[in-house]
Amino acid sequence: MEPDPLREIRDIRRQISEECGNNPERVFAYYLAHQQKMKDSGVYTFTTRPVVHDSSELATEPSVERKSPN
Repeated sequence: MEPDPLREIRDIRRQISEECGNNPERVFAYYLAHQQKMKDSGVYTFTTRPVVHDSSELATEPSVERKSPN
């Protein structure tokens, strides 16, 4: 049987939630602390602003005309 990465992720999230007493505020605090540890490690890069793409880079699809049901 092949491993299911999605199931593994859900199991880990469930375990973290249980460790935090299934308290959403504690879970959120856990993730914030973990994020800060990752930032402090210097191994990961984080952005504080959304990435802006030049609109000319976006692919466009031709418009499709729909016939009315009348």
